Amino acid sequence: MTDIRRKSFASFDEIDQALEVLALEKQLSRIKLTRSTGRVLESLSPSNLAMDSLGMVGDYLRGSGAVQKVIVLWLARRFLK
Repeated sequence: MTDIRRKSFASFDEIDQALEVLALEKQLSRIKLTRSTGRVLESLSPSNLAMDSLGMVGDYLRGSGAVQKVIVLWLARRFLK
């Protein structure tokens, strides 16, 4: 991140440019945070937790959408009873 506290500016254009850079850095940080939050929420979804708990079998089933859904539904029903 740019440190403008120590920098002296020669013109208002330089100040405007520095502020624009800071605004873009802020926007980029928000996008990164949003993506990270999305990845965390996805990894904590019940289907991913179930597949992770199955280990190597879960890795195989990740590529098979239909089989994965059936197994996750079966496990969910079994645990919720």
